[in-house]
Amino acid sequence: MKKTIKHISLDYPVVYMIIVLCVFMAFRNPNFFSLQSIISMFTSYAYFTVGAIGLVFVFLSGNSGIDLSIGNVAAFSAVISTSVMSALNDLGTMNPWLIILLGLLISVGIGMAFGFFNGIAIAKFNIAPFIITLATQLLSLGLSYVYTNGYTVSGAPRELSKLSTLIGIRIGDNIIPVAAILPFIIIILMGVLLEKTTFGRQVILTGSNPSGADHAGIPSKKIYLIVYVISGFFAGLTGMFIPMCIGAVNPDVGTTFLMPMVAAVTIGGISQNGGYGNMLQAFLGIVFIILLMSAMTFLGFGLPIQQLAYGIVIVFTMTLLGYLEKKRFRS
Repeated sequence: MKKTIKHISLDYPVVYMIIVLCVFMAFRNPNFFSLQSIISMFTSYAYFTVGAIGLVFVFLSGNSGIDLSIGNVAAFSAVISTSVMSALNDLGTMNPWLIILLGLLISVGIGMAFGFFNGIAIAKFNIAPFIITLATQLLSLGLSYVYTNGYTVSGAPRELSKLSTLIGIRIGDNIIPVAAILPFIIIILMGVLLEKTTFGRQVILTGSNPSGADHAGIPSKKIYLIVYVISGFFAGLTGMFIPMCIGAVNPDVGTTFLMPMVAAVTIGGISQNGGYGNMLQAFLGIVFIILLMSAMTFLGFGLPIQQLAYGIVIVFTMTLLGYLEKKRFRS
């Protein structure tokens, strides 16, 4: 029992943060944890969950890895794919599910193209991840505004939004929609990829010891390229979840959820120094941020207060994780 508590304290401190937040909200309003409320939380923030998964690989690969562009790339992917789906839907001649599939391919393709660009700049030209992803963040935001003239884009087939409302698993009078289920499936698959495959072990080793990875025959430059393409893939996938969960797409929608994504991965315990972390930690960090965002919305806090809260939580958590990392090393 003592070892279990120590293990949780060192590797999963976010568990205690989740417990504290749950106890607080249970006292404020027990209905906050009704089945309908929980389903609504994980459906409403499904796009955020999917985007955060991509950051896990970037963080684990080391090299001060971060992808600041993921939010705006997701928004640009959503803008383009939604526009295409809307145009095809207006024709009235194509199967709506085929239109959605085409929109998915376009959205993911755009995301991966940005990820490839970031990866090449980092792996081949040694540009700092912070600098190049900040540049592509601004580039994708600018492209979104140029393409839309600042207007909202909508008109995707109704079947897409049904994936977040009417299509899913029924439990009594409630439906757990596909939009809430898919992120959990993706997290499990990515967890297996990290823990059980050669590629996953190579990412971890590259992040923990780049020179050792090179000596072991692992091409660190190739790993950096791949993880940013993966991040781009999840940005593009997020671009499909945005119209699915929200409906209309604003060109600047991505600017609002970059901070929560970074906060989730950081709070979960994924080391930005690389080489330490797993998908369970990321999942727990995502759960905490979803609960925090939902709680602040429930309590009536606006976006500025929410952004302030993310900053405070990140600073506190980074300090705590730095202390725990030293304790793990001594252990």
